[in-house]
Amino acid sequence: MAEARRAIEDAADDELDTAIATLRSRERELLVAADSEAAFELMSAKCVLLSTLKNRRRCRTESPAIPDLGHYPDVSETGREQEG
Repeated sequence: MAEARRAIEDAADDELDTAIATLRSRERELLVAADSEAAFELMSAKCVLLSTLKNRRRCRTESPAIPDLGHYPDVSETGREQEG
């Protein structure tokens, strides 16, 4: 399960990287075309995505993995019977 979660996180990071690269490219085009207002709007969106990506990566390296809350261990995993 942890491997699947990590694969999903990596794919999401890849999508963010792709979106950031696309925005950066379009931003350059707009600056060359002297449309600084539209370029500034894209810069704002790009900054949000960059911040999101940075925080996701930082949290993943600084904190332990979040346990799968949908999983209830059985006796073999905990050594005692499950309540409820």
